Amino acid sequence: MRSRIALAALAAAACLGAAPLGAQAYFGQNQVQFKQFTWRVIKTEHFDVHYYPEIEAAANIVARMAERSYARLSRILNYQFKERRPIVLFASRGDFAQNNVTGDLGEGTGGVTDAVRQRNMFFFGQDMAEAEHVLTHEMTHQFQYDIQFRGRTGASVAMGEVAGGQQLPLWFIEGMAEYLSIGPDHPATDAIVRDAALNGNIPSVQQMTEQPQRWFPYRYGESFWRWLGSRWGDEMIGEILTGASSSGMDRAFKRFTGFELDDLGDEWKESMQTQYLPGVASLDRPRKIAQPMLNSRRTSAIIPVYVAPALSHDGRQIAYISTGSLLRAEVFLDLYLADATTGKRLKRLTNSTLNAETEELRYAYSQSAFSPDGRQLAYTAQTGGKDVLFLLDVRSRRVIRRFETNLDQMIGPSFSPDGKRIVFSGARGGFTNLYVIDTDGRNLRALTNDLYGAVMPAWSPDGRKIAFVSDRGPRTDVALLRFGKWQVNVLDLESNTIETIPGQGGKNLNPQWAPDGKSVAFISDRTGIAQVFLYDFDTKQHFQLTKLVGGVASVTENSPAMTWARQADKLAFVYMDNGDYTVWSIANPRQLKKEPFAMPSASVAAATGPAPAGDSTARAGQANPAATLQAIAQKGVEERRDTTVGRRISVYRAPTGVRPSADVPPPGAPGSTNPVSVSALIDSVSMALPAEGSLKSEPYKATLQPEYISRPSIGYAQENYGRGVYGGTTLVFGDLLGNRQLAVSASLNGRLEEAQAFAFYQNSSKRLNWGAGLVQEPYFFLGSYTQTPFGSNGLALQSQVLERYVVRQGLLQGAYPLNRFDRFEVGAQLTSIDRARMYLSQAVNTFGFGSGFYVDSIRGGGTLNYASPYAAYVSDNALFGNTGPMFGHRYRLELRPNLSGDSSWVNYTVDARRYDAILFSFLTLATRVYSDIAVGKGEMRYPKYIGMPYYIRGYDRENYSSGDCGTNGVNGTNSSAGACSAVQLLGSRIAVFNAELRFPLVRRFDLGIIPISLPPLDGLFFYDMGAAWSGGQSFHLTQPANYDFNRERFLLRSYGLGVRLNLFNIAILRWDRAWPRDGFSTKPYWVFSIGPNF
Repeated sequence: MRSRIALAALAAAACLGAAPLGAQAYFGQNQVQFKQFTWRVIKTEHFDVHYYPEIEAAANIVARMAERSYARLSRILNYQFKERRPIVLFASRGDFAQNNVTGDLGEGTGGVTDAVRQRNMFFFGQDMAEAEHVLTHEMTHQFQYDIQFRGRTGASVAMGEVAGGQQLPLWFIEGMAEYLSIGPDHPATDAIVRDAALNGNIPSVQQMTEQPQRWFPYRYGESFWRWLGSRWGDEMIGEILTGASSSGMDRAFKRFTGFELDDLGDEWKESMQTQYLPGVASLDRPRKIAQPMLNSRRTSAIIPVYVAPALSHDGRQIAYISTGSLLRAEVFLDLYLADATTGKRLKRLTNSTLNAETEELRYAYSQSAFSPDGRQLAYTAQTGGKDVLFLLDVRSRRVIRRFETNLDQMIGPSFSPDGKRIVFSGARGGFTNLYVIDTDGRNLRALTNDLYGAVMPAWSPDGRKIAFVSDRGPRTDVALLRFGKWQVNVLDLESNTIETIPGQGGKNLNPQWAPDGKSVAFISDRTGIAQVFLYDFDTKQHFQLTKLVGGVASVTENSPAMTWARQADKLAFVYMDNGDYTVWSIANPRQLKKEPFAMPSASVAAATGPAPAGDSTARAGQANPAATLQAIAQKGVEERRDTTVGRRISVYRAPTGVRPSADVPPPGAPGSTNPVSVSALIDSVSMALPAEGSLKSEPYKATLQPEYISRPSIGYAQENYGRGVYGGTTLVFGDLLGNRQLAVSASLNGRLEEAQAFAFYQNSSKRLNWGAGLVQEPYFFLGSYTQTPFGSNGLALQSQVLERYVVRQGLLQGAYPLNRFDRFEVGAQLTSIDRARMYLSQAVNTFGFGSGFYVDSIRGGGTLNYASPYAAYVSDNALFGNTGPMFGHRYRLELRPNLSGDSSWVNYTVDARRYDAILFSFLTLATRVYSDIAVGKGEMRYPKYIGMPYYIRGYDRENYSSGDCGTNGVNGTNSSAGACSAVQLLGSRIAVFNAELRFPLVRRFDLGIIPISLPPLDGLFFYDMGAAWSGGQSFHLTQPANYDFNRERFLLRSYGLGVRLNLFNIAILRWDRAWPRDGFSTKPYWVFSIGPNF
């Protein structure tokens, strides 16, 4: 959608005269097509699955999964699509980042669905169960959009209002999508809600709605819907969605449950406390078995989140992904090195996000790995549209090797014991397998080659085996596309056989070998909480090493959260508490091995109610704090026994009668129906599954369809000056994949030759993207004005002469991005300027009332034609705050010849801007050096004016009153009339330097009980310096004696302060108080303007 919004904005700006016509975006970062995709389509009954040949096998699997997911969702939501919906499939995270609809959404995003065209877009990676989860999650959004917009797509959605007049909150839509795609069994959600219950932080519905950035909508929303479905039945979810889309969310919950939404939220909170708190008494805090290693106090990280830890073999150092110091602007996830004993940060190893070489670190399914001698570190980052495996010298922080292969993905590296080879998980065509490569970059070969996932490999100490995670196992049936949860497998390199460790339950990941190679540790959620388990190969027994209340888990459930140093026999793990993810260490972790693990009859962590009154565990807990939590939980249940007192009750009209909405009849009872549960539907693997080989494909045909239409206006006024028929509109068309867009905008105000018009076509299907367009823009300037009396009744004839310039341009431009931040631009612009004089007149009486201006005649003044080819280099990695850039840089170097017969000239432009964070997001030093030099016979045809507030503040003629100007002012000549001449601000050549110290004044200010907030307000101090001059004039740094601005120029200076107001993201309002150092007067002036900071 971002590309369409940008194009619509460009079209509107062209008709408003707010942007340089025909220009490629002056700055801006790039959406790069590193690969050229040849798209095809598989048409099923309900979907068009778009793919490219490299992932044909995966596309056929997705097409079959899609029909099965559709059957499940249409049943639970009681809704059917009226036409096929699009699915767009990518092979990897790197390919997905190249989509032209949303662009790169970051490492944490596996898929996305847009509201306008309802495109379900995701990448097929890691394992097929996760692929089906993301497919179904995004398909749920397709159902939500289809219900909300009543089957409309495209421009009708962009123009229309949301049904019911309410935008549904994220917890509602994302939580529903998670629950319907995963089902009730999701320990990762349990972990987050349990942590919130333990710390008294379960949010209210209002908090989830208003602060989704704080209360993770995917997890809390999923928990809410899961609870709602368990009480009222899962089919109620579809009824509430339909009701919310027609009459609003609050009314829908009230109608179908009988309770107000806030009351439901309170009951959900009570239920979660009742479910999770009783089990706390039998669980441990990490300090009982481990020592803290990495936390904010030790590393000074901005955010207490530590991802993918990796210990060196000697246990002295640990690499991890986190944030750094705010003073150093280390606000992005980067790879750091710390002392594994003290936890003190030693150095930052990577500079990602704003660096084209490491745009993004991989931490889902992946962690870095030390070489056996600890001198080198292997890690994966995205660069050039794909994963690259880097080998880093730890001491110098220098990349000594980049492993670039023909694989789409390279994650989870692990060194062989001799340090000569690296095993990793690689993907090709969407399927992951194990690969091995020599550390010199040679001899890449596959160790597995099948449809099962293969991630998180770990080399055994003797070098003979590799443990890894896969969905292979007895619960998986590829023919039925049924995939079990992850299990730890062991590959024997000599026999090339794979053995699945027996007796695994739940989801298992992140295997780590014991130093002697006789056992392997891994993380398993078989008890309902992710814990560290150990499998002993000799006894063939499982042992539970940890029983932690917060579990062992990373910020994403698929990220490694454990590492084991072989030489030091030290294990480090990530622990979640109160929303923080910190790292703890255990010396000799095998000492925690007790009795072999036996699955309890009921999981303590997943308890659904309080302990019975006579339970010995509850009685024993009365003397310790854990028992207090049980008492709280019991109290919550007692208070829930009568939740309807004082509430208004509604009724639900069932097919066979009327019942209170809050009551759910048991199956088979009078008034009940045959309920369908999410759990049962997910278990029905053969439901509506198309047969293999039944699907056909065809080439993708790009067709442009309307995606945005501004509300058109039209009118008529009976006069011949600037009226007659008037109106305008803007339309944007695009193809399904976002590769081609056409924008058309027009505004008419009487005569066709004075209409504003814009048409532009953009093709972004390849790395070299190009566009072509036509523009017409009229400009009017007052030439002269007279008033002549006539007759004897005090009448007069007012006459005006308007100078009319109609600019018509033909545009052709291309851009070749080198990476996300740098690009080359080339293009050409053909310009024709039609000049004419308009003679207007009207009659007025003594009271000033007039007859209205009429056009007496229009006389042509000739036409100026010229061609402007150009070439430019652009670099932009800037990050924006509320009112302008706050970190990074923006550079532009441009050469533009202007060819117009004997009056040609050449423009040389340099624009360099830097934004240095003194204190990131709070104090920024912004500097700019700008120069635009025109050279040639026609250089004065378009003089430049530096008095605008975007160049030098305090010198614009509009700032002065007549009393400010003296006969022989500082900038006057001996013969000057002292009229504050602006001539010295004009020239064919300008050079400007600006410096601003920016800081926030107001970030967010809520107006008490009034449900609105004041917009963000920033302050700044500035210093400006610059000059304008032309060929033949001398230039001086300071004012020369006997200064004559007709023959010479010098640097003008000003300083001052200002404020910037972000008016609800509509416009940036700017007020500056400027003190000119070299003006007619040195007193300060207020300058108002609109637009972002430079």
